[in-house]
Amino acid sequence: MLVTNSKNFTEGRRKRSLSRFFTLGPMSSRIIGIVLLALLGLFYLAQSTQSATRNYTIQNLEDQKKELESAKDDMTVEAMRLKSLNSIQDKAKELNLEPE
Repeated sequence: MLVTNSKNFTEGRRKRSLSRFFTLGPMSSRIIGIVLLALLGLFYLAQSTQSATRNYTIQNLEDQKKELESAKDDMTVEAMRLKSLNSIQDKAKELNLEPE
């Protein structure tokens, strides 16, 4: 099917379909190509920067996790020590022992 600008149709004669609004020369093609390549480069840089930022955030969170686990272990040891002191004091009271 041929879409034309005019309302009459003549068989055997080729009419120009919708008129062109602009033409694309060799210089325009180069400029469009360069702009597209620049946009692709910017997109790649944005993605890699975002990935690096995520990795940095993940590394910081993992460091915080290690510090908290270490603090938890220290507190567990301290709790066991305090329980041990309490049990020694309770046992001493049961046996009626006095400190000197």
